[in-house]
Amino acid sequence: MKSFFLVVFSVILCTGCEANTEFPVLFKASKRLVSPYGMCTHINRIGPMWEYDSKENDLLMIRNVGATFIRTDIDWSYCQPELIKSFSFSHHDKMMASVDSLQLLTLGIFSSPKVGHFNEWKEYVSQVTSHYKSRINYWEVINEADLWHRRQPGYSANDYSIELKTASQLIRSANKKAKILFSGISNVNVGFIEKVFEQKISDCFDIMNIHWYSNKNNEPESFFAYFKHLHDIMQLYKVDKPVWFTETGCTTSPGYADENIQARRLPRIFLISFACGIDKVFWYKSRSRELSDDSEDHYGLWHKDYLPKPAFYAYKTLTNMCPSGSTRPQIMKKGNVYMAVWKQPQGKYVTALWTSKGVEDVNIKSLVSDIYDIKGDKIYIESDKIDVSTSIQYLVSRRKIVLD
Repeated sequence: MKSFFLVVFSVILCTGCEANTEFPVLFKASKRLVSPYGMCTHINRIGPMWEYDSKENDLLMIRNVGATFIRTDIDWSYCQPELIKSFSFSHHDKMMASVDSLQLLTLGIFSSPKVGHFNEWKEYVSQVTSHYKSRINYWEVINEADLWHRRQPGYSANDYSIELKTASQLIRSANKKAKILFSGISNVNVGFIEKVFEQKISDCFDIMNIHWYSNKNNEPESFFAYFKHLHDIMQLYKVDKPVWFTETGCTTSPGYADENIQARRLPRIFLISFACGIDKVFWYKSRSRELSDDSEDHYGLWHKDYLPKPAFYAYKTLTNMCPSGSTRPQIMKKGNVYMAVWKQPQGKYVTALWTSKGVEDVNIKSLVSDIYDIKGDKIYIESDKIDVSTSIQYLVSRRKIVLD
């Protein structure tokens, strides 16, 4: 193994003559993190696949892990069953009462129009926005529109452009405070995004929105290139918007990743995203439904019976180490070692060290007051060496750590 030396105050990470790689902020972003942690949950739907009947448990777990945002659908089918004329919000009102009791913020998702019922969909968007204008100020106009052609043959980017423009007018008319999110794009679908951007609809949304996962061999460090690709598209079309990452995760379904790998990847995904300028990151999802071996059934941070997975503790540790109000993490790399640095609101500096693969020796010298592992347990070392691996270690210090 290579040997690295970490010296604090300034902490120096040496790898021979290798140059440091610095990862810049790519998007319009605040200098400090503001309520950056989110969770996708299906507390909106009834049945064994969903969490409506156990919403209080689900929301309490979300709050306990340190997330302040939830993302959930405000389904048209529950608001206006069978497209009858009258709207009913009792179902979602009960859900929102539980959300409000824990003081969680909500990103609501609008359903897509039903074929032949565009005017009715417009009324649904208007009615929902107006009803929840004092409770929901963030709206995503349709989930993964770039994949909607699988459910609605012939659906195109032009169709989405019309829907986004229409929804934007209706939302802003009903709620002046509302922020509108682009559809969560399932990947950097260049063709779809460009065709929408070509319609010159950038004034119709406030926040760009993306989805991407770390499944199988797709390690979080590959996200740097993914974000750069998105940045280039936005630059090309002069779309200068904040970016939210409203779905990311790692399934623990057989053949994908085990629970420990999921836990190791989680904080790396968040820190890499924050460093690149993503304002908010939403983990998909809260509870694993575990009805089959299908990958969709095993993304959760806790099991069907609400027993936490290791990733639950990794998330909780991250929100404690890098809470809202922290400076945006800055990431540098030398060799195989990544180093993220930020300042907590209370004034202490935290340095996260990890590798994308394998183990590297790191020599540390005092002034690092505490070292914590991915679970939040304090690490006691008897020498100046620690092993850095894919499992992040957090070094807490009174002074800023820099690479040299």
